[in-house]
Parts: sequence; C-alpha cells; structure tokens
Amino acid sequence: MKLTRRQLRRLILESGLNTTWNMGDHVVSLGDVTAFLDSRARPVITMNACSLKKMLSREITGIEPHRVHRADITVPIIVEVDRGSGRPVVVLDGNHRLAKAISLGADVHMRVLYSDERDMLFGE
Repeated sequence: MKLTRRQLRRLILESGLNTTWNMGDHVVSLGDVTAFLDSRARPVITMNACSLKKMLSREITGIEPHRVHRADITVPIIVEVDRGSGRPVVVLDGNHRLAKAISLGADVHMRVLYSDERDMLFGE
C-alpha cells in the first residue's frame, strides 16, 4: 500500500514520532531520548497505571479524549524519575497512553529516564 504525503504526516503525528522539545539552542527529539535509553540498555518495566499517577510530582494535563481513545497502551511510556528519591516526576512521552491505562485500570509499560540524564540530554 502506498501512502500519500498527507497520510504519512498524519501517521507521524499520531505515532508521536515528531515529538520534540525545543531547548532554545538545540532541539531534542523523542528519537534522541529513545536512543539514549537504548544505549543504556534501559529495560521496560510494568506497574499499575493508577499507582504511577499517584506517585507523579506533576499532574497530567492537556489530555485530548480522542487521542486517549486511540492510544496503544502496549507501547511503553517514558517517565522522568528523580534518581535520589526514586520518585517519578513527569511523563515525558505517553500521557495519553497513561490516561487510557488508568481508565481501564490496567498496567502501564514504561522506561525510566533519570532527572540527571534528562538534564544532560536537554542541557539544563
């Protein structure tokens, strides 16, 4: 099946492959974060989505119901965790997947990026 440019752009947008963080002097992509986690052989771990939400330091905001409905909760989310306390801080990628898992009372699969690593990657 051949995709049109419009279909390809929509697929990239919906999959999150275009997710970036503009840091002013440089841009960090989701691919950059994933490659970093891969280089550290960071495993996928599983935990109850409701428990994770309660542990997060920051609230989940900007959730669009149609994106929650389409979210694939089998794809791991990326969570920033404070290395010192071990406490999850924020979901860097996967808020809609987490919201769906919460609504289903399901577990969520995740990969951890520690805060000091985030600072290194994002330059903060």
